[in-house]
Amino acid sequence: MTAPFAAALCGYRANGNPNTSDNHDRLSIEWGHALFERLEVQPGSPDVNRVGNVMESKAVAHLASLREDLSIASSRSATGFAQYRHLAVFQKFKNSYVGPGQGLADEVASLLMEPTSSAVEEVLRRAIQASVQSQRDHELILDLLETMPEESLLRVDITVAQRLAQARLLVAISSKWSLRTDRAQDCISQGAKLVSLRRGHMPHYAVLTMEPRPAMLRLIAYGSGSVDCVYHLALPELRDAAAQLEAKRGVKPWKPRQELERMVAQGRVRDYNDLVQEVTAIPSRAG
Repeated sequence: MTAPFAAALCGYRANGNPNTSDNHDRLSIEWGHALFERLEVQPGSPDVNRVGNVMESKAVAHLASLREDLSIASSRSATGFAQYRHLAVFQKFKNSYVGPGQGLADEVASLLMEPTSSAVEEVLRRAIQASVQSQRDHELILDLLETMPEESLLRVDITVAQRLAQARLLVAISSKWSLRTDRAQDCISQGAKLVSLRRGHMPHYAVLTMEPRPAMLRLIAYGSGSVDCVYHLALPELRDAAAQLEAKRGVKPWKPRQELERMVAQGRVRDYNDLVQEVTAIPSRAG
């Protein structure tokens, strides 16, 4: 199943290249043209502004329309879910910590209420002791603030959870219209953090993309236990495009097509419908 919004996101840049392509990669441009042809995208169709963001919002809207009982959203912090809520505790403390001084202020306030000589001496003695201890605690806290690592696990592109106050993150999707080496690494890094920083169940974590090049899909699909799979918005058309490019070259088997088919057969690259089934199979709250 091709995502119902996939073709509408496809367009051509001012230089005539498909908006999935890397302008500096001839094969990327060729793959993009072949895929768009199979999707029946008309030549000259305008590029979509901020296509990655539009893709993300379209995917969220489509999935949410299938399961209105679930909370399906874009760009949510993982710390809003049960497995990762602990990651927000230190940041909240850091933001609210104001340092020493309140204890001394309280002592001075009490002094104003009891302005006798003995009261002054006692209050000053307690204030000095409190100030010394407070400064020691403050130095320890400053050291903690300096040395505590700040994880960059911030937001997940697409999140799926039940509508509960303490909901677990069930499905987490990194949405990438196209891939480059750095984008692929970002997906893997995010998955690794979701694995290592969780307390409890690991969400189903995958990548959603329109990237046509098998070599780029392979960067994520192989060799990373932190990404379950790659969902492609138009896998049937991509497979047809690969067959077309293979026939054009007159080389059979052609390695890129062979690589794509192997990833599909192994479940490393999956159809958009597989993502739909993953979401629709989540038990309802009543279940």
